[in-house]
Amino acid sequence: MHSLRETEAVFFDLDDTLYDQLAPFQRALDHFRIDLANTNVEELFKKVRYFSDVLWKVHTRGEISLELLRIERVRCAFNDFGLSLSNQQASEVQERYEFEQQQINPFPEVISIIKDLQSRKSTVGILTNGPVQHQMNKIKALQIDQIIPPERIFISDGIGIAKPDKRVFEYVQRQVNIESNKCCYIGDTWENDVVPPIEAGWTSIWFNHRKREPQSNHIPLKTIMNYDNFMLKLP
Repeated sequence: MHSLRETEAVFFDLDDTLYDQLAPFQRALDHFRIDLANTNVEELFKKVRYFSDVLWKVHTRGEISLELLRIERVRCAFNDFGLSLSNQQASEVQERYEFEQQQINPFPEVISIIKDLQSRKSTVGILTNGPVQHQMNKIKALQIDQIIPPERIFISDGIGIAKPDKRVFEYVQRQVNIESNKCCYIGDTWENDVVPPIEAGWTSIWFNHRKREPQSNHIPLKTIMNYDNFMLKLP
C-alpha cells in the first residue's frame, strides 16, 4: 500500500500522539517549584520517556513493578541532567503528574481528524501500552471514548502483549479482520510506533513533533511534525 487513502484501518498511539504529554509534566514540575532554570524541560521530558521505554521491557519481564518503573524513570531522567531526586521526591512528582494527566486536552485537530477518517468508512482505533484503567482514564479525560467505540481501543495490559512486540499489531489486525497492508499506525516513538507496525505488515506515520532521530532503516509512509491540514497532506 502506497497511500493512506487506500487504508481501511487507522490506529493511533495515545500518549504524546493524541495529546501533548509535556503539558501535564510541566504542570507537575511547576507545582513543586523545582529549580529548572538551566534545564530544557522538553529534553528532560524526552529523557523520562526514554527511561520509560527502557524500563517497560524490564517490567514486562516481571523484574520491576509498575510503581517502581514510574519512580525510576523520573529519578533517572533528572539524574542525567545532574539533578538529584530521592525516591520519595520522584514518587511525589510522578503522583502529581498522574493527577495532571486527568486535566488533559487532545491536540486541537485530533477530534476532527478521527471524525473525518470515520466519515471515509475507515476503522479508527487506539493501540497503547499501559495498565487498562490508567490509560482508559486518559482516554475519557480526552473524551475520545465518545467517538471511538470500546471494541476499537486496545491496551497492552488487557491484551498481554506490548509494543514494541510486533505481535500486538498482528493481534489487533486479526480483531478488526482487515488485511495488514490496509492498516496504518500513527505514533510518536520510533521503536514502538514505527518499527513494529512496519514489521507486522502495516504502514506507519511517524508523528515526530519532538524532533527525534530515526533509529533504524525502517521507512514510515510519512513523517509529520504536527496535525495541521493532516487530511490534505495524506499521501
